[in-house]
Amino acid sequence: MKTRELRDFYRILSELNNSFTHYSFVWNQFCIDYFEMIDKKPETLTQDYFVSNPFKRKHNIKLKELEKEHAKTDATLIQGIFLLIYSHFESYLKNILDFSQQVDENIKSFDKKLEEVESDSLLFDKMLNRLAIDKIDFIAELIDTLDYLRLKRNRLTHQNSVNISNSLNQLIKTKGQRINEFWDSKLSHPRQGIDFANKQNANMLNFSIIIDSINILRRIVLEIDSKIVSKLTTRKIVEKIMIPDFKKEQQSKINHNNQDRIISKFKRYCVLEFGLEPDKEMIEQLISSIA
Repeated sequence: MKTRELRDFYRILSELNNSFTHYSFVWNQFCIDYFEMIDKKPETLTQDYFVSNPFKRKHNIKLKELEKEHAKTDATLIQGIFLLIYSHFESYLKNILDFSQQVDENIKSFDKKLEEVESDSLLFDKMLNRLAIDKIDFIAELIDTLDYLRLKRNRLTHQNSVNISNSLNQLIKTKGQRINEFWDSKLSHPRQGIDFANKQNANMLNFSIIIDSINILRRIVLEIDSKIVSKLTTRKIVEKIMIPDFKKEQQSKINHNNQDRIISKFKRYCVLEFGLEPDKEMIEQLISSIA
């Protein structure tokens, strides 16, 4: 079973991946199409050559400067995409806690302090603490990878912080190679650009590192989602989320369908929305709720 929060996170990652790949494709095709022309007319202004382009006056430079300008734009976009990826990961953590509270009303929100826990400052720790999930239940390399990505994000946004650099460098030195080996064994394709054991790589961002980050976060969030579902239990999720949402979606229609039709729709709903094939007990739970 997978939550809709996981599905939404996957969808967002896919859209970012597609947009980034499209942008890279268009730029590279531009270079292929105009390489000879730029080489022959390097001093020509863009407004004089691309006369029908509506932005010709807003970005009027010599053709020979296009590649340099692209490099700056590319760096800005890549950094923005990486920050977006991590931001959406944090949004998933917030959304999955909201989901969990719908299943179990005793789960506390992020703004409620937990006196009994030692570490409750990072968003990921906050989510685990409120669900009473222990970090040791996860493979160590998954937690180390999240630390690396978080510190890399922080370094991009707070480049002068000595503490971030020290923490990241220590992680790279002591755990980097082990993290590399772990992901080489888990990803469907070998790492293309990210190197957890290389200090210079920690300061780099490029197309390959972005793709690796997307693929790695997909696997990590899948593991997080599985742990949360296991903690909440499928039975309780069916009772508190799936059946009420199904009935709300069907509204008055549900009373005009025969039982076989209702069951068929519910089965399809469970598979499409949660990747779950409901068993006999779940079906009986649905029928009793609408009897």
